[in-house]
Amino acid sequence: MKRSFRYLLFGLAAIMMVAVVSSCEKDSGGNTGEENNDKLFESILKVYVETTVVPTYKSLAEAALEMRAANEALKTNPSNETMQAASDAWMKARVAWEISEAFLFGPVGEQALDIDGHIDSWPLERDQIDAVLADGALGLTGEEAWQMDAEVIGFHVTEYLLYREGQSRPVADLSEAERNYLTAATDALVWDCVLAYVAWVGEENVSAEMKTVFRENPDVVQHLDNNPHYKNFANRLTTKEGYSSWGAALSEIAVGAAEIAGEVGATKIAAPYGDQRTEDVESWYSWHSLDDYQNNIHSIKNAYLGGVNDNSRQSATLSAYLAKENAALDKEIKAKIDDCLSKIAAIGKDGKSFYEVVRDQTNKAEVDAAEDACIKLQTLFDSVVASLE
Repeated sequence: MKRSFRYLLFGLAAIMMVAVVSSCEKDSGGNTGEENNDKLFESILKVYVETTVVPTYKSLAEAALEMRAANEALKTNPSNETMQAASDAWMKARVAWEISEAFLFGPVGEQALDIDGHIDSWPLERDQIDAVLADGALGLTGEEAWQMDAEVIGFHVTEYLLYREGQSRPVADLSEAERNYLTAATDALVWDCVLAYVAWVGEENVSAEMKTVFRENPDVVQHLDNNPHYKNFANRLTTKEGYSSWGAALSEIAVGAAEIAGEVGATKIAAPYGDQRTEDVESWYSWHSLDDYQNNIHSIKNAYLGGVNDNSRQSATLSAYLAKENAALDKEIKAKIDDCLSKIAAIGKDGKSFYEVVRDQTNKAEVDAAEDACIKLQTLFDSVVASLE
């Protein structure tokens, strides 16, 4: 997440939406009325939570714990093998995070527990990181790291410590202070990932291991206690607690999809390229940017079609509902999702990372095409929001 851009996308989207809202208005002749859709909407939300959101956050929490173990092994037994294992563990956790970003309307979002901002802010404050390394990283604890500014912890500082130019760093390049900083920042990351899972499903519904990890840091527990609305958010969403209607609750799926589609196009792709600022490229130390962006689109696909991948699609989904109400729009959304994936991948033609594309100012046509596809996808989902609320 880049704080200066999120939630600034909807001004443009609202203007663009006017042109398409009418295309998804319900056919009064074929619609049985909003009140008769309540049970259907409830079932869609339950399937969405149980087969997409919860498994995704469970996988994220588990991957974060694997990352913790790998980084602790690197700290106690530094070698190129443990360094590579730590880098691989970071990559697994990173994928699990990016494929969750269509769900940021819930506890994870900026207006809620702000887990997103805490673990995924960029660009990094390199001067502050250097100061930590120079002044106290050897004694830095996870509890202290969790209280630090978002731009010096989270996925991107751990990435910075593990990677250079798309490759795992030689272990000899990693100082003792950096290894300790890495484990402390990873502890903070673990607590945030577990917090996301616990907040969604409720502490009473996670394993004993997850409960223990969640309660390792009293400040994390207090943070959730201070925001009780986001405890067991899955239950709130699937009972429409706090929503004016079942349609308003269901629209959250489309809201989350619209937000991340717009962010990928405008913030993650167009902004760094247009400003010619490589430091604004997300995940550029690992050269994982284009994979990040495609995983964001996969998160939209999962939210819309249900499940966590193409092998676990569901029948009670927002897509299935929309296919009956407006088949043309459903078809257009599914085609545009695939279009976004292919156009983002095309930015990296000739094996280039997005960092190199921004640095060298190449592949402009592909960058523009990917941005346009993502913004169009955002607009399509905005029209779905308007039809449900």
